[in-house]
Amino acid sequence: MLNTISWQQYGTAVLLLSIAWYAYVGLRYYHTELSAWLKIKPAVQSTIPPVANQLTVVMGAAKPEADTGLYEPEQLLFSGAEPDDISDQTLPKGPADDLLDEAKVLVDAYRENDNKTEFLSLFKLLLNKYEVFRDEISLPAVIRPLSEFAGTRLPFRLQETEWPSTF
Repeated sequence: MLNTISWQQYGTAVLLLSIAWYAYVGLRYYHTELSAWLKIKPAVQSTIPPVANQLTVVMGAAKPEADTGLYEPEQLLFSGAEPDDISDQTLPKGPADDLLDEAKVLVDAYRENDNKTEFLSLFKLLLNKYEVFRDEISLPAVIRPLSEFAGTRLPFRLQETEWPSTF
């Protein structure tokens, strides 16, 4: 069977198959480069669909919705100006305020308990919690209002020397 195919037929078949293969690869993967080389401009694709270009598309008249009209400035009502409690001297709460608030809760918890050593040990534990803020907290500035608060609420008396002076 192979004896019936001549070398010329074989060469022509290989040449035609090679041309067909490279034409397919070129058109499939190198379309833009080939069209630029052959100076074929691709068709411009519009972003607007063809239906929108027809004059048959009609939009209704734009109307404002009810109760959304414009009013004259004299018709607008505003409430009177009231001063707020914020001044330039108002500072945000910091860790010292949080420590004082928690210590006051501790004092209220010991309002009916007469165990002074237990109260002081729990207060020292509370101070250990705020030890990371020792650079920001002035302990005497916290102890002073706390001792006044505790003087009226605790069943026992704490001397100034009994309050912790350091973290």
